[in-house]
Amino acid sequence: MSLETTLIPWLLGIHATAGGIALVVAPMAMYAHKGGDWHRRWGKVFFYGMIVVCATAIALGILHPQNFWLALVAVFSFYLVASGYRSLYLKKLHKGLRPAKLDMALQGIAGVVNGGLLIWGLAHLILGTVNTQAILFTVFGLIGSLLVVNGVMKFFGPRHDKREWLYGHIAGFIGGYIATLSAFSAVNLTMIDPDWLQWLWPTIIGVPLIFLTIGRLKGRFAKGERLRTFAEVRIK
Repeated sequence: MSLETTLIPWLLGIHATAGGIALVVAPMAMYAHKGGDWHRRWGKVFFYGMIVVCATAIALGILHPQNFWLALVAVFSFYLVASGYRSLYLKKLHKGLRPAKLDMALQGIAGVVNGGLLIWGLAHLILGTVNTQAILFTVFGLIGSLLVVNGVMKFFGPRHDKREWLYGHIAGFIGGYIATLSAFSAVNLTMIDPDWLQWLWPTIIGVPLIFLTIGRLKGRFAKGERLRTFAEVRIK
């Protein structure tokens, strides 16, 4: 029995377990009191679960090069979660806080991966290869590239909303959950047709909900409501 044959079942098991945990705990973090102990605990479990999902997806992609595109999608998913997590450490951008090297490395790697996804997907669509991979790469690559551009502009823009970190946290973590739900759907909801819709229905539903959630928060703040009235905040 080869090393590859031995590793793959273990990696698949770890990948599925971590993905299942992430799928379950994310709604618990969303439901818990924002900024409270359980919100933070479930959020950390989700974050570390996504690290395992991404790492095992990359390993599986290396062992099965024909499925390496799934590893790239996992990197896209982890970027969303990681950017949402790092937003918690950027609460003072409006006061001149500069991004850490980790933040710039995250944006740089994501820029390369997401840009590559977008170029690959568009090239195949333009050449007439309209399949699930091409559609997914185009959609995820476009979303990821726009987020990277927004992230870099956020770091170096002349003006900052003092609650920008909150919007980034919400968008990153909910976006990561949407990606996790997409993977679950692609594996388990095979009755959905066409195949690309198995992957993209969470994005079609979830992205407008992110904009709606952030828009409502901005409306509440515009009316004078303070963040501390509905969330515990620890400025770092």
